[in-house]
Amino acid sequence: MSMHTDGCGNRGLLWQCGNRNLSEIPEHIPLKYKGEFVTLDLSENQFTRITMETFHNIDPRVRSRITSISLRNNPIRHIGNFSFQCLWRLCELDLSTCHLQRTSFEINSFGNSLLNQLKILRLHNNSFRGNGYPDTAISKAKLLENLTLDVFGGFTFSSYFQNLTKLKKIEFITGNSKFHLTNSTFRGLIKSPIVNLEMIFKFRVYSDVSDDIFCSFPFLKAVHIEFGGMCDLNVVLKSLKCLQHRTMDRIVAYNNNPMIAKNAVYLDNENCKYLFNICSRRVELIKNRIVGIYDNLLSTVMGQCMEYFDVSSNRIRVINPWYMLDFLTRYPNLQVFNFSSNADQCNCESPRYSHRPTLAALRMIDCENDKFSQIASNMFVSNVSGKTYLKKRGLMAFKISEKIRVLNFSKNYLNRLTYPLPFDISLNAMNLKELYVVRTNFPCKYMAPIQTPFLEILDISNNDCSEMKMRILMFAKKLRIFVASNINLSFAGSLKYGKLFRGVMSLCKVDLSRNSLIYLPPAMFKDQEKSLLTANFDYNLFSTIPVSNLRNLTRLYLRHNKIPFFTRTDFEKISTLGKSVVFIEGNPINCECTNILSLNWMKENQDKFGDLNKTLCINQNVFLSNFFQEQTFKKFELICQSDVWLLGSSFALVFVIIILLTTAAIKRYRVHVDYIILRMRSRWKGVMCMANSEKFRFDAFVTYTEEDYQLACITFYQTLVRLGFKISMPDKDFLPGISEAKQLLQCIDQSRKVVIIVTENFIENGWNSYAVQMVVTHAFHNQRERSIIVIIKDDISLERLPRDLKYIWWSIVSIRWPNGDETMDKFCEKICAALRPDP
Repeated sequence: MSMHTDGCGNRGLLWQCGNRNLSEIPEHIPLKYKGEFVTLDLSENQFTRITMETFHNIDPRVRSRITSISLRNNPIRHIGNFSFQCLWRLCELDLSTCHLQRTSFEINSFGNSLLNQLKILRLHNNSFRGNGYPDTAISKAKLLENLTLDVFGGFTFSSYFQNLTKLKKIEFITGNSKFHLTNSTFRGLIKSPIVNLEMIFKFRVYSDVSDDIFCSFPFLKAVHIEFGGMCDLNVVLKSLKCLQHRTMDRIVAYNNNPMIAKNAVYLDNENCKYLFNICSRRVELIKNRIVGIYDNLLSTVMGQCMEYFDVSSNRIRVINPWYMLDFLTRYPNLQVFNFSSNADQCNCESPRYSHRPTLAALRMIDCENDKFSQIASNMFVSNVSGKTYLKKRGLMAFKISEKIRVLNFSKNYLNRLTYPLPFDISLNAMNLKELYVVRTNFPCKYMAPIQTPFLEILDISNNDCSEMKMRILMFAKKLRIFVASNINLSFAGSLKYGKLFRGVMSLCKVDLSRNSLIYLPPAMFKDQEKSLLTANFDYNLFSTIPVSNLRNLTRLYLRHNKIPFFTRTDFEKISTLGKSVVFIEGNPINCECTNILSLNWMKENQDKFGDLNKTLCINQNVFLSNFFQEQTFKKFELICQSDVWLLGSSFALVFVIIILLTTAAIKRYRVHVDYIILRMRSRWKGVMCMANSEKFRFDAFVTYTEEDYQLACITFYQTLVRLGFKISMPDKDFLPGISEAKQLLQCIDQSRKVVIIVTENFIENGWNSYAVQMVVTHAFHNQRERSIIVIIKDDISLERLPRDLKYIWWSIVSIRWPNGDETMDKFCEKICAALRPDP
């Protein structure tokens, strides 16, 4: 047992006995609750006969509360007289799919003075074809309000059905057979107060439909006709003869397209002579392959009465522009006008049909368009002496009727609207609530602020709005839904300040998908912090969360963007979005150890994401919902920890090696580094190098080892001084308290030559001295020939000289110190020759 509400609205218990192979009702029904209405489900069993005794096994207290019985899909061959008389509260009876024939019913199968509450009877999917309906038995259910029957070849409602004076709704179920609709098909229903009729007979009804079929429905207020397959709209329009001069609530003709189109369908006074005389509040002519509207509906009864007009999904490419303007401005009661999907990217100058009336209409409309274009052109363009001049930029205002609430012009591409326009366009629709202009070549660039103070829904998708003006919505203060998908939106120009929605305090849904957006201005939704509920940014190029501080946001769609992971800033932004659910399917989420912070946060906040079961880790090839399972994620963390230790150790090793190599290099090349630093300091201080100057303070700077002090500072120095040379030596010219390196470089710069005294002590210790290294570096840097004099003592061979000296041999003059066989005078001559300035 479970709670259930039947078709009559009675709420109670459902006793489920379906599909149990029952052929009779059990003697004891285990009913737990008393005093409640009961629905008895006996479907898909083995009942073959229904008689007066069938329901006697049920406790009278329960039986008196049964309001609905389903015997669907039972092999019933016979229903006896007064079979349901003990169920005096029975309101709904389902005998569908029971293989019943007309002969299966007795005359009084539904007859009983006590059975006065049966309102719903379902007899469809039975075997009435051939012999017809069990009209006599059905006519006994005089209080019936809802009847469901099959329709088949030769079906008709006989005069017995005239007893059903309470029947308000009849539902037709089509099988596989085809049939005709004649003036007598529905004659038996003439006394039934049927107000709403649906004739969905697609591919089943022949095209010879009688003009008088609706004469059998004098109470009809709404009709839905779908005859497509073998009939076109012309057949439907012809069948409306008996509805003219009536007041209707709704006329719907949907999808009446023949498999083979023989004639063009258009709306004019001839085809629509019956329709135009019907005062219907709502007219829907959807998907009927209409190619043109040739007459002005404003002058008809229908035009004066209709509040809702829908001709969407046709092929209307031929209409006088003045007729279109009348739809927008002059119809006295029109509130909803749907003209969508009629000329999507079409070439309106090349209609598909080439019938003579169509061609005549095209000529008329081309003429009208030329006239209309000429008027618009003369307003803003002048022609003087054969030259065209643009007048002062103007404003063309379109004022729409204050009656219109909904306007849908989507998927009607305006081929003749060419840019640039010499004027701006203003839309004035004071009571318009919904505007749809999807894929219409909508002139966003030239739209002045739209004058729509009550506009609630605006859809401008699939247009080029790359240069949309910032203040276009400044008067749409009550806008709730804004859809701008695939409009080439870019926040450049005036839009970069994020003031598009400034003052639109009621905006609750925005769709900016498919715009290749990279970012949103920070102030974009400043005025919608409390109102915005849904934001759709699918199929863009966002790599981070683009919005924040939207307290009441419930859904944020960021599917198919470029988000690889979430940063701390993203965490903070999502936390300011209240209870919003974020959808990220199709993003390249990277589940690597480098993003462990992002993945940990996502795992702990899975309730903030709505589609983790559809979002794939691009490098793990697993959905995030599975990746975040405890065991899987723990294993991932352990791998990451191992990787971190390995990576940290590698970095530490590399760092230590770099430090050691750097230290060794600095130690090995300290002199070179010092030389470069000193040179750079000199340049910064404006001290010019004297290396290439003709004036030197000293003739030579002498360097030596400490062990050769006696030889250098006494013997050699005194010899050169006697010869008239000015000599600089560290022990003589260096001042205490000043950097040795600085003084050394200064003395070398102020000396024409540098003298190195090479002895056995020098070979062992002196070469590595700071002064000698600085001399070599200086010589190599300045590349002065014969600038270094090497005095070799102790019969040292040239092969024993340091290798670095050989690298600068082009700048060296070598002189040997005199031994016992040589005189000091000859040595002095060589020294004098080497120290004199180069010629």
